Amino acid sequence: MSQPDTPFDFDKFRLRRFVEKLIEAGEVAIHDDPVSLADLSARVDETPKASLFRQVGEEKFEMIAAVSGSRKRLAMAFGVDESKVIDEYTRRMANPQKVVEVASKDAPVHQVVKTGDDIDLMKLPFHLQHEYDGAPYISSGIDYSVDPVTGRTNVGCRRLMFRSRTTMRANLSQPSDLKRVYLACVERGEKLPASFAIGSHPLDYLAAGLRIPVDEFGLVGTLRGEPVPMVRGLTNGVLAPADAEMIVEGYFDELGYREKEGPYGEFYGYYGPVHMDPVFHVTAITMRKDMLHQTVRHSGRHLSWTESANLGGLNSELQMWRLLRAANIEPAAVCAVPGTNGRQSARVALKRGVPGQARLAIAALASIPRLKYIYVVDDDVDVFSNEEVEWAMSTRFRSDRDIVVMEGFAPFYMDPTTGDHGSIAKVGFDLTAPYGRELTVENRRAFAPRFDGSAADKRFGSVREALAAGPLFFMELMTALGSTDGREIALELDALSEQG
Repeated sequence: MSQPDTPFDFDKFRLRRFVEKLIEAGEVAIHDDPVSLADLSARVDETPKASLFRQVGEEKFEMIAAVSGSRKRLAMAFGVDESKVIDEYTRRMANPQKVVEVASKDAPVHQVVKTGDDIDLMKLPFHLQHEYDGAPYISSGIDYSVDPVTGRTNVGCRRLMFRSRTTMRANLSQPSDLKRVYLACVERGEKLPASFAIGSHPLDYLAAGLRIPVDEFGLVGTLRGEPVPMVRGLTNGVLAPADAEMIVEGYFDELGYREKEGPYGEFYGYYGPVHMDPVFHVTAITMRKDMLHQTVRHSGRHLSWTESANLGGLNSELQMWRLLRAANIEPAAVCAVPGTNGRQSARVALKRGVPGQARLAIAALASIPRLKYIYVVDDDVDVFSNEEVEWAMSTRFRSDRDIVVMEGFAPFYMDPTTGDHGSIAKVGFDLTAPYGRELTVENRRAFAPRFDGSAADKRFGSVREALAAGPLFFMELMTALGSTDGREIALELDALSEQG
């Protein structure tokens, strides 16, 4: 960790500034009318766009929802075209960045500070996000903590369930580094300090979704592509991004898993069950003067519109690229299908190579715990197009030859297809064209002709002369003769036919 040599641009990765870019790109549905907290989620569900609300609840909160709910918006977060997202993601991961601690007086997120009797979670926009949720939630929390024994930093994503004016519940039920560290604290009878950033750039969420053995605070900077400015908590000493919209400081108490949390709408499109979870005690709330609140679209009818599917899918694609390359397979493209929450279904496009490489790709990707369905196509198929993949399924796939079924896998948590014996099956679909087949016009894909030349590029003076050099398709005849019409060539062909 280092001290800053030059002042930071604390707006560069600010959520509000990113939302302004989305508005310019037409990616935001703006609501100027008052919206109650009870109606907020239903209004978010009306559109695949991000939603900006100017007046939410009695307090007239300004709130943004679903800011990371599409591949286009994530590409904008990286500052690249959609087709270059994984390339840019990979490039940044290869260039680790550091954490730079800044003083409290310089941190925008410390412009407003509430401690002691001023803390009141009732003044934050907790809201019911799915109809059978167990309570109002804030879904946009990114947690920052440090293992008190090893000093290892940890960043993750946590939903926050309203409990009282000074306490919340957070879901620590599934395996995670935070759960492991907290359980060790409970065994020692210690509290675990942590801070939640609420109102963050999409790249920070991507970093929070990764589990790799590095300084995870620095990982936020790595995804941003430059050092991340962090400020120390005023009451718990935990570093958190100085450019966030809001930070909720506090600690998980030493009493362990003692209260019910949930149910909550999960990324499978179903509800997760009620868990026993710990209680988080708030010791400070700090924020920018012009705070932009944030809520995450986590579940619902349209999983492809959710942030959980798009963020999780992009991290899944990064993992798939790595596994395929480790197996000496260089894919042309990879897609984690957002409609299956970005985790269960994968599509891979391969360049034509040798027979059997599709099955090798299926075997390599089957090792990903959450992945259950793997589709492999040739690189003439766009893996991001449902229409093209369905076309490959209907014209290149034979169920008696091209399906691979693998059984006995441990399920990913909350998988609704888990059998009574506690395992799942995985399926691979080889949608590539058969190898060893003679190339004829009947097995070529039918596309509109594209003519790049003109009359000035003609290579022959007549149809007879062109055909004397070898057989040509009609389009090739047009190109060879510099024709922008074709009818005159058909007449000349007819005349040659009449001559025998």
